[in-house]
Amino acid sequence: MKVKYAYFFYILLFFILALTALNFNYVEGDDASTILHHTLGRDSNLQPVYSPYHSMLDTMLSLVPSQNEGTLRYISVTASFLSGFFVLFFLAYLLKDKFLKYEEHLTYFLFLLPFFIPDILFNSLLINPANISFALILLAHMLFNKYLNSKRYLYLVLSVLLFGFGVSFRWNNGFYLFVLFGVYLLDINNNTKGLSILNQFKKSFLIFPLFIISVVGFIQISGYSIFDIIDVYKYGSSYLEKSDYSLLAMAASAIPFITPVFLLLFILGIINCLRDKRYMPLTLLLIALIPYFLLGIYPFYKYLICILVPIVFIQFYGFLSIKRKVFKTIIVSAVFLPWVFGLQIQSNSAWGPGFEMKIKNSNSNDLNSFNPDNSTAIKQVKLNFGSGMAMPTPEGPRPLYGFGKVFLTDWYQFIETNNNEREMAVKYALENKCNILQDVDHAYIFTKLIEKKLQMRKPYGSADNLYTRREFTSEKDTVFVDVFNNKTELFNFETMTKYRQEDNCIVIYSSYSNIITKLKGIYLTKFEQQGAYWGILKN
Repeated sequence: MKVKYAYFFYILLFFILALTALNFNYVEGDDASTILHHTLGRDSNLQPVYSPYHSMLDTMLSLVPSQNEGTLRYISVTASFLSGFFVLFFLAYLLKDKFLKYEEHLTYFLFLLPFFIPDILFNSLLINPANISFALILLAHMLFNKYLNSKRYLYLVLSVLLFGFGVSFRWNNGFYLFVLFGVYLLDINNNTKGLSILNQFKKSFLIFPLFIISVVGFIQISGYSIFDIIDVYKYGSSYLEKSDYSLLAMAASAIPFITPVFLLLFILGIINCLRDKRYMPLTLLLIALIPYFLLGIYPFYKYLICILVPIVFIQFYGFLSIKRKVFKTIIVSAVFLPWVFGLQIQSNSAWGPGFEMKIKNSNSNDLNSFNPDNSTAIKQVKLNFGSGMAMPTPEGPRPLYGFGKVFLTDWYQFIETNNNEREMAVKYALENKCNILQDVDHAYIFTKLIEKKLQMRKPYGSADNLYTRREFTSEKDTVFVDVFNNKTELFNFETMTKYRQEDNCIVIYSSYSNIITKLKGIYLTKFEQQGAYWGILKN
């Protein structure tokens, strides 16, 4: 069977995904913050850019003549979705480039690839600069291979330029340079026979500085200097060290990335490489891991995306090592079982039991802890023919298996339900002349107000060092959106009494369901919970 059939399959797969799962509403708050900056005239006094490390995305969006929130959102979601397809397509091409002599086995492997790494698909369903970045970087890798094959400098120049352009969409994807360096150093495609690794290493000092210059140059074009790059990498390292990670959140992020077959093929691949003394793929992975040894390894697809290629190389060797038909049948079954069956969990959380959320009373007396590890109590676990429990991650919800039903119906409905909650919260605030109070400075509500034709014309400011205020106005409406400097002040009676003197009606919207459940537990009948993420606080 030809590899081209896998390419056609990917087109069909993304076509189905577009029909069943693609939703153009915001999946998480970073998306909304990115778009808000451009909707407000790209004025940093009104809304700064979400982050420097997405600088080229902001540069590209600034070229869009329209500042309409809907237009910018649709363009961004579409670009991220299409880049997810190209990530899969280019990944398949790189595998074909190396393993074409095993074409029939490779084709079957490529058919299975998006099913045992479903996070490739999940990461295509939101505004995701990392996806755009990685697609461009994989294309740069393909051109770099062509340079190694042909020694034509045009391919090297194009590869260098595309790499710098790609990294400028997501700066930490620059770690992929270690993969390219490993490919060159180890002669992974056997294109420089007769040269020792030492000679390759010496020659690399002529080539790889060009990639670094390209990265710095494109980031400079997008408005930032080499000092900004250093600061962002330093901040990222310290942020990872200081973050209070939830084991449940880490598990939720890992499940659609490190699936059972992902692990099995990886282990079989390592065994196969060691048994056959095929050390180059293993060494390539170790070289690619160098920056992660310094920063730490966390099981998130977007975080580990730069080591995906060496991992998939090793996994293909694992797939090749399965000779008996019965074992291949078992592998295929193991790939699809998590797509058909999910685990549903009854707990005291607002999440679940299926791929859904519900209104739930307080599940914790600890008002200073927002880590679900400290408050979630599991009551019942059951196997379900369909989707598993929805779990929160920084990149949107992920199911506890049952991926098939999630992509066919549940993902779209989940995102639509969350958007409807924001719609209802804003509608209630406008109709009843309420302030809107948020837990943190996310942009969900800001963008929803702009969608409703309100505008923010004044820079946001601080009031009594207690909260920051944004004023949104239209011809007939004015609404204030406030954010406490510390979200725990939401639970402070004295603070809330002082704040409520300004308004008899407050709509509270949180991006975290456990804050809303705690508010219900504290204010009892004074707080009317309207959904998983919002409620009304009355005198």
